[in-house]
Amino acid sequence: MLRSKHIIILFFILSFKIINAQNETIVIIGNVTEQNSNKTIEHVSVRLSNAPYSTTTNKTGKFSLTVPKRANYKLILQHVSYQSFIKEVKTANSDTIRVIISLQQRSNLLDSISVYAIHKPETLVAKPNYSIYDFDFYEDKLLLLTAQKSLAKAQIQLSTYEGKIISSADLPKQAGEAKHFFHDYEGYTDVICNDSVFRVDVLNTELLLYPVAQKDFSQFIEPVADSTNDHLYYHDNWKNYPLFNYYYLKTNDSLNHLLSTITNSDLMKLYNLEYYYLPPRMKLEARRMAQYYKTDKHIVAAIMSGFTQSMYYEPLYAPIFILKDTICIFNHHNDLLYHYNKQHQLIDSVPIAYHHPKNWREWKKQLFVDEISNKIYAFFSKDGHQYLKQINYQTGKEISTYKLKHHSAEKIKIKDGYVYYVYRPFDSTQERFLYRERL
Repeated sequence: MLRSKHIIILFFILSFKIINAQNETIVIIGNVTEQNSNKTIEHVSVRLSNAPYSTTTNKTGKFSLTVPKRANYKLILQHVSYQSFIKEVKTANSDTIRVIISLQQRSNLLDSISVYAIHKPETLVAKPNYSIYDFDFYEDKLLLLTAQKSLAKAQIQLSTYEGKIISSADLPKQAGEAKHFFHDYEGYTDVICNDSVFRVDVLNTELLLYPVAQKDFSQFIEPVADSTNDHLYYHDNWKNYPLFNYYYLKTNDSLNHLLSTITNSDLMKLYNLEYYYLPPRMKLEARRMAQYYKTDKHIVAAIMSGFTQSMYYEPLYAPIFILKDTICIFNHHNDLLYHYNKQHQLIDSVPIAYHHPKNWREWKKQLFVDEISNKIYAFFSKDGHQYLKQINYQTGKEISTYKLKHHSAEKIKIKDGYVYYVYRPFDSTQERFLYRERL
């Protein structure tokens, strides 16, 4: 494939960076209990702010993280039944850091659920003089992509969940028009612009923007679909070809390994036939271009003929998620959900059918994951309304359906039992506000 050489180079570079970072490490050992009762808490998500290291507490409330040594870290602890907690850890010269953390139970949880069960959206950030075009989560705060009239003059804002703006930063003029946020595998938020990419970071409460070369982003960051403490999971997906591979790379190994191949066999047959429909002169040109770019003549022909831009071509959508200790690949093109264990051995494959509603247009080819509760939701639209269907990631079956109050919600994200989105009423003068609803 066209990007195969780039992918190989990418992961040699990533391997080099990670191996060198692991030369000097520290171990963070912790114990998580409930406030007041000192009862240990199991299944608490523990991760580092802006770093690809995470784990969960065991049955005795304990956790352990081995991370590269640096001045300090911020531990973020989250659990569906307890309030999120951020703990700053200063490493000093120690090789082992021990922490004890107490979490407070969520107050009025049942009352809160009963309110949101009647689909009452909560307005988080609503400003009359500018719109919110995208958002992301940063620790216990929100990052907002905002603009007054157009994203040609965009601004990044750091906000509380109550809508208080803490700080802001203008995107440089040379960045080009802003498009959207991208949450990368390291935990950073990247701003994707027409002409550039910027990484967003926060120092105390000050927003910092660092330029990232677009080539580096497309080769080294964007292909990484997920990560664990000791593995990166990446793909060589190219929207103009109906086949791609998932690979995994161990952080202390320079070799990448094939996990799974995704393809749409029926579409591949049509794709390859495009070459034979070309007139002789274009066939010759396709062969010349394929030789020059060292690729397959069928790929060149499908692009030359416009097949990849036609109504008959459907880009592949088969996302990968790591849920607890299971690696899940939702292959919508052969109607199977694959489960792999931590050793990357295929456990089983179960049939899925939620993506085949009676009206095929209802399925919007999007899955969302709530990383805190390890729940998967599929996105649908019907009769002008939008729906989220919870999918059991073990059986592949539908569990429940939730109808969003606002039918034209955009930039949907799910976290900690809430669905967040941007919304502006149709034919109104209201700006785009940020809302959330309890699922």
